Amino acid sequence: MDISFLVKRAKDRDITAFSELYSIFSEDLYRFALYMLNSKEDAEDAVQEAVITAFKSIGNLRDDTLFKAWLFKILSNQCKSQLKKNKKNPDLLSDETYIFLIEDESVSTTFNSIELVEALKSLTPPDGQIVLLSIIGGFKSDELSRIYNLSPSTIRSKQKRALEKLRRLLSN
Repeated sequence: MDISFLVKRAKDRDITAFSELYSIFSEDLYRFALYMLNSKEDAEDAVQEAVITAFKSIGNLRDDTLFKAWLFKILSNQCKSQLKKNKKNPDLLSDETYIFLIEDESVSTTFNSIELVEALKSLTPPDGQIVLLSIIGGFKSDELSRIYNLSPSTIRSKQKRALEKLRRLLSN
């Protein structure tokens, strides 16, 4: 189904349309929150709060085609708030936080190399997030730019440098 059509209906307070939007993005939302927070319970809470906020403020979304980036920006802000509340600096998270996706059972078939896991651990924030969200989540540089408040060219540069680092580490 067309996302823009669902967004238009959701803006008219159609709960079914918003529920359909949620079902389309729910797994990606949860993975992103889990990646940021490194806690299943905190991730579930963050997604729930972000979805409630998105439903309440969907009328403020100007461009319906940007729904996904807008929703992830809300979730990103929620995760950062939760990290600050838990007295963790969202820009200085541990390596373990940035590697949860590799250890997630649903993704483990994608990544089965110990070397790859170690190489991914070496990426600094937000470079590790950018690589994983673009490769696993299918995010484009313009979508990631809205999430991280960086220009698309900066996102592409960060992704390119991170991928080059991964290649170097994995070729040794």
